[in-house]
Amino acid sequence: MSYTIRQTYINHRTGESWTRLLKRRWKTLRGAEKAAQAFYRWVTMPDGKARTEESYAEVVIMPDCPGNKGNGLS
Repeated sequence: MSYTIRQTYINHRTGESWTRLLKRRWKTLRGAEKAAQAFYRWVTMPDGKARTEESYAEVVIMPDCPGNKGNGLS
């Protein structure tokens, strides 16, 4: 079992928003949580009051492929 991060970005000025699953995988939940907290969760507030941009990140469990034995051969 591996973990990945789902990132959601919102720009309040332009109304743009998108969600993506990162290609990077982590072996442990703790490692994925640390990466999500450090790199993918942030808010921009230029005046200290109103949010202009924000990014949320949540850890998602990625199931293993049933044919994958860990050696790359099915």
